[in-house]
Amino acid sequence: MVTSQVKELLQSFETDSKAHKKKYNDFLAYVYVTFDKKISSSKADKIIDKYIKMRKSVLSYIVTNEKSIIKQLNK
Repeated sequence: MVTSQVKELLQSFETDSKAHKKKYNDFLAYVYVTFDKKISSSKADKIIDKYIKMRKSVLSYIVTNEKSIIKQLNK
């Protein structure tokens, strides 16, 4: 589930950065902001909690698999 969310986010991510680490940091910020927008636009507490948990798990996955994410960002 997390990997499919990461793949979707990778496909929709765009950056002008050339440096590998900068792309990775931009991607982390992009993921956070994307989920933050979903959280802000939601009114039900259940949905807000769901997006907070999703954001936490996706960011954790990205940090844990930094090298493979950087590799995918540089394709």
